[in-house]
Order: sequence, then C-alpha cells, then structure tokens
Amino acid sequence: MTEEHSYWYLASYPKSGNTWCRVFITELMRLASAEPNDELNLNRDIETGAIASSRLWLDDQLGINSCDLSFSELDPLRGGAGASAWLFAEGERFHKVHDAFKSPDSHGRPVVSTTGCSGVVYILRHPEDVAVSLSHFYSWPLDRCVASLLDPNAALVQGERFGGRQVRQYMGRWDQHVSSWCDQNQLPVLIMRYEDMLAKGLETFTKLAIFLGLPNDENLILQALENTSIDRLKKLEDDVGGFAEKPAKCERFFRSGRTGEGAERLTLDQRIRLAKGLSDAMTRFDYGEDVDA
Repeated sequence: MTEEHSYWYLASYPKSGNTWCRVFITELMRLASAEPNDELNLNRDIETGAIASSRLWLDDQLGINSCDLSFSELDPLRGGAGASAWLFAEGERFHKVHDAFKSPDSHGRPVVSTTGCSGVVYILRHPEDVAVSLSHFYSWPLDRCVASLLDPNAALVQGERFGGRQVRQYMGRWDQHVSSWCDQNQLPVLIMRYEDMLAKGLETFTKLAIFLGLPNDENLILQALENTSIDRLKKLEDDVGGFAEKPAKCERFFRSGRTGEGAERLTLDQRIRLAKGLSDAMTRFDYGEDVDA
C-alpha cells in the first residue's frame, strides 16, 4: 500500500475534541498546499472522510440494506466495511469514530476495518468537561450526561430504528471507551489529551503531524493552530450560518473550548460519582484530582 492511500481513525468519546482535530488537519493540509484558498469554509472543506457509523457508506461497502438488520446483527459485519475502499479514497484519509473499538455484539471483532489502516489517533478529555459539553450539545440535563458517562450500555442511536443517517455507536462507560482504543494491540495508537491540545499546542500537534505523515513544519503548525483557535472557529461557524454538524436544538457547535467547566458546573455529588466510577482511567490520564465532600 502506498503512503498516499493510507488511512487513519480519529477516535474519541463524543465532545472530546475530535472535530477540532479534524479541522486542524484540514487547515494544516490547506496551508501546505501549493495554492491555499483564502479561508477555510467549515461546511465545504472539512472532508477528512466518512464517519465509520455512516449507514449509507456501510450499506454500500457491505452490499446490504442495514435497515433489514438489527444492530446486534450488524455489528459483527461492520469490521468488513472499508477493507478495500478506504485504501483508495484519496483525500479522505482520516475517519471519525465515536464507537468503542469493539461492541458486546461484535463477537470479539473490531467494529471498524483494520485492514490497511495505518493507525488511530485517540482523543480524550476530562469526563467532567465532557459532561458539560454533552449537555450543551444535546440539550440534556447535566445529571443525564453524568449517568451516560457511567453507563456500560451507553450508545449513540440506542434504539433499533429504520433509516437514519448513522447506525448505533456503542460506547459503554467513558473508561471502557478509553481502554478499548488505548489498550487494543491491532493498530498503532497516538493518545492526545484535549488539555494538552490547549496548553501544549505546538508540542501536541507536532506529534500528531508526525504520526499522520503530515507536514512537520513549525511555522505551518503554529499558523494552523492560530487559524483553528476557538475564537477563530466561532467566527468561521458564524460565517457559514452554522456548522452543518450542529444539532438543530444546539445554539452553536463551537462554544467555549476551555477546560475546568465541569468543576464549575457539576454538583459535588455528580463529581464524586464520576471520580469513583471512573477512578482508574482518570488517574491513569492525570484526571485524578481529589473530590471530597
């Protein structure tokens, strides 16, 4: 397989910085091109590749009508999708994934193709801040978001339904999702903490560029970071009248982007529940500050 036909996964629990990572990759490649356009257009230019849970894409690759299958019947088949197609999709090389690496219904198999895959970037964020971001994004009460992070059956598109643009994405508890990707041994993995993306941007995104085989040029990386800062992304979202990936009830996709909102917004009880339920993974990734009554 030639380098230009390589593909990677950008995996994360929802609201952890995946879209920022995708926009940065797009902007870095745009700046490195021979004749970059004047400015990034969020609704036109973010074409890093199909999300792994796309129903239309899965149906095309598997030669099925997924509406005829339950999610438990579909999950064991999903790893066969993309084994050849993604290898030759030039310009669509970085595929967003919110699924855990495996699901309880996938019979021990990954729910994504690993054939020809060069690796996975796993992006994680403090679960307290994820809870706040989920609340704004889905218009959910904070307690529902905390419960979802602790739910071993948590999934996007939970109920069996016909149609819809995406199939079920099993996530499990936040710590299960993290370990499913970070501890798998079938694909190389680069782990990126959202907090480091903010606080140590040049160092963190340089590692990303090297891992993905993108231009490792300090000036380009710094310019791409400036062009994809939260304030810049808010303006770009306003320029296109709203980001296409924003739910209808969500006021805006790019909102705060900062760390520490969970400690400010969650109740002490909610923080304690997360700290106790997710303690091992939180400690492992330096999210283990004491939360006491």
